[in-house]
Amino acid sequence: MVELITILIKVIDLRRVLLLLVLSLSVLSLAVEFLPLEMVYSATSLAVSPDGSRLVSGYIDNTVKVWNLTDGTLINNLSLHSSWVTAVAVSRDGNLGIAGYDDGIIRLWNLSTGQAVKSFSSHTSSVNCLIVSEDGKTLYSAGSDGTIKIWSITELAFIRTLRGHSGPVNDLVHWPAQNRLYSVSDDGTLRIWDTSTNQQVRLIRGEIGALSSVAMDEGRSVLIVGSQDGPIKFYDVKTWNPIRTVKAHNAEVTTISIEGDRVFTSSRDRTIKILTLSSGSLIKMITGHRWDVSSIQVSSERGLIYSSSMDGTVKIWDLENSTELGTLVGFGDGEYFSYSPDGRWLSSDLGSSRVKTIDGSQPERTARVSSGLILQIEKLPRIYGTSPQYINLDSNLLRFSVSKPVVKVLIDGKETEFDTRGEVEAEVASAGSFQIKAYDSTGSFDERTIEVLFEETYMYFLKDSGPYVRGDRVAIGNKSETQFLVNGEWFDMELLSKVKPDTEKPRIDGLAVQLVTLGSEMRLKFSVSDNTGVELVRIESPDSRIQEVSVEAVSSNLDLRVYGTGDYLVTAIDFEGNEKSMAFKLIVEETIFRVAQDYGTLRRGQEVLVTAEGETSFYIKEYGWVEKDILTQARFATEAPVIHGERTQYIPPEQEKLLSFRVSDDVRVAEVEVLGKVYPVNMREMDMFILVNDYGEYTVRVRDVEGNSTEETFKLLAPSKSMSMVNWKSISLVVAIAGILLILLFRRSSSRKRRRKIRL
Repeated sequence: MVELITILIKVIDLRRVLLLLVLSLSVLSLAVEFLPLEMVYSATSLAVSPDGSRLVSGYIDNTVKVWNLTDGTLINNLSLHSSWVTAVAVSRDGNLGIAGYDDGIIRLWNLSTGQAVKSFSSHTSSVNCLIVSEDGKTLYSAGSDGTIKIWSITELAFIRTLRGHSGPVNDLVHWPAQNRLYSVSDDGTLRIWDTSTNQQVRLIRGEIGALSSVAMDEGRSVLIVGSQDGPIKFYDVKTWNPIRTVKAHNAEVTTISIEGDRVFTSSRDRTIKILTLSSGSLIKMITGHRWDVSSIQVSSERGLIYSSSMDGTVKIWDLENSTELGTLVGFGDGEYFSYSPDGRWLSSDLGSSRVKTIDGSQPERTARVSSGLILQIEKLPRIYGTSPQYINLDSNLLRFSVSKPVVKVLIDGKETEFDTRGEVEAEVASAGSFQIKAYDSTGSFDERTIEVLFEETYMYFLKDSGPYVRGDRVAIGNKSETQFLVNGEWFDMELLSKVKPDTEKPRIDGLAVQLVTLGSEMRLKFSVSDNTGVELVRIESPDSRIQEVSVEAVSSNLDLRVYGTGDYLVTAIDFEGNEKSMAFKLIVEETIFRVAQDYGTLRRGQEVLVTAEGETSFYIKEYGWVEKDILTQARFATEAPVIHGERTQYIPPEQEKLLSFRVSDDVRVAEVEVLGKVYPVNMREMDMFILVNDYGEYTVRVRDVEGNSTEETFKLLAPSKSMSMVNWKSISLVVAIAGILLILLFRRSSSRKRRRKIRL
């Protein structure tokens, strides 16, 4: 009996404990939960705009709803297509909303206006996942048809299909730095794709059943896959060895998100769980949805978790406390009702009549908060904006928004204007980290750092500069007010352009070697042409002087006067600054000139061979440059040369037979010709001794430098014997006569001396 009493007491105590626990929880929980009565459809997916101001959710009533997260109002209720919405996404710049449908169609629309932009049709069944690449240029979609599609957001066009899975593809993760895409499927495999080659590079079998979700940490060291049965599996990215398997849920894991050292999962078991990344142990479980949690998105930057559920609601949770901040309920006809756990709410005209509180009553008007700032109940003011943001060549605006009670906004300590909606657009000179502070009237403030990056942009050099040449395509890393950053070096803005310059060089045609006439006007002839037009031609002469000719035509034949022979460098420059050079050579036929006046060792009338011409001088072969007025091509008016000498000459046989004579000219004798042999003279007067072989008649021709000539005939004879005797008699007679005359002169002189003596 005592034992029975003891047991009863224990049971009673246990019940009391349970009762006290329930009462305590009831006291602590002051929240009023609202339940939709009608026209609420399951929310299949959600996505949040990069700046945190808009939430996009997809529903099975074929609608996409766009919510304003700053006040809980429904902005757009879009019926873009007549099929269930199965996946949604938002572009990186926040301009486009993207929705995938149960029949494989993908729709893009303007997130601000709701206007449809483009429709993609390639999947043959449900679109299960949509992700946008980090650079915002590419969209990846996964479908139940077992394929992965790649689309260009910038060009709104299909790129390619990746095939390999044998079952529906449920989720994707992109690693752009390694050109890797990871996909999971009902076929139980994790497949790794190289996006640069579009080839599958690895297949991993999960061995935990059909795979439903996948995520990778920021450090790219751990990848986690979730299954339709509830377990999740961790992999080492470096080795692809499994690390651990954790029984996280009792039903399909719909989403996995990794933020820092925590793993967030959602499931069809109606829960959201927070696990440690290092061990997979449970940190906290979040409950509140009444049906499957279809999707979650975690924003550690804003300290929020967003979740969508098949119960038709979208909830916002505080990340640190795991407490509910607000709920968004959208009805099929575009009416809405949004509320916070403390009973404050905001609704459309019919929204409040379509909900009831947990006790079954209608919402009280006194509970309504007209501002409806469901995300600002506990912390005012707030800053909303994405980080990082991108600026580019066309836009350098830093964009974010602040809650309406804000009275002052500072960017890096400088006050900035904002509009009545709390939107801020501030120009920034270059990329960097910007410290944002927003103050309300009480002095409370929210503080946030927004990183601004320069969107990778390619430009072209317009001129040669440093290591770059005109037309080089380079990536711009940053910009200032007047310069661009290229590979760590700053260049003036006017050196670069987004438009590729015309780098086609002009064309120069003409004979590389041209023959000219000495002493006459010299012309250099060639033609120039270019696809955009030749602006200028520059000619560098052999003496380094520059002559410039304006052309300004697509093509032109040029016939330019120049002032000498030698090497000319012609450069054609088009309107884009492209240059083309070609070397020309002017040569002359060697020409005989005459020296017009004595000059150095040159004598007037002397013929010289000129081989080149300058502007004011000629080049004489084997002499050098002389002024042009020293030479002439005209003949001098001179007399014919004169030949002096005995026309008949006697040479004894025993002596050399030399024909002797003298030549002279008023200018200069050029040559003497005897027996066809020419003897140069180059003198005004000269004695000539020509050795001949025999006696006889010889014709001597003499020409001067003016071309005058003279001929004379000389006879060369041997003296005869009689001629020799007569000569000796003549000589003896002459000697005898001379002796007689001397004797007579002497005798006459002696007779005069005697006569003088006699007279004395």
